Amino acid sequence: MTFSKLIEELGNRLGADIEDAGGAFALEIDGETVVLQLAGGMSGDILVARADLGEMPVERRTALATSALEANYLYQGTGGATLAVNPSDGHLHLHRYDWLDRIDVDRSIEIFSRFADTAATWRRLVFEAAEAAPADNGNAASDITQGRFIPV
Repeated sequence: MTFSKLIEELGNRLGADIEDAGGAFALEIDGETVVLQLAGGMSGDILVARADLGEMPVERRTALATSALEANYLYQGTGGATLAVNPSDGHLHLHRYDWLDRIDVDRSIEIFSRFADTAATWRRLVFEAAEAAPADNGNAASDITQGRFIPV
């Protein structure tokens, strides 16, 4: 499937007017903003879904980063996506990469819905970490996630 075809079919299925903003567009799924964009160089054959989960609280950054790294292990806590920190603003982001030629509109809706659920869970964890502040002793990862990982 091509990016333009995906936009067209998603728009038809969702009853929405989706515009290609230079190889990217955003959807709000269950209250979560998910940006979908082309990647993979000139061929543009990889679709990236990404979501900004919020700023990692300074006081709990080590614990939250440890939880994110543990969740990334075999995608056990990320639903097949990857967590990363944007070095320019300290926000935690969730990313998922998929080959466009392996996606149809039904599969994309399923993928993006699960992605939005995962983003909502991690956004809540970032918020809870900020609320739980005050001190980060570097050993408190488990009290942030408390085993609340998302199965792949």
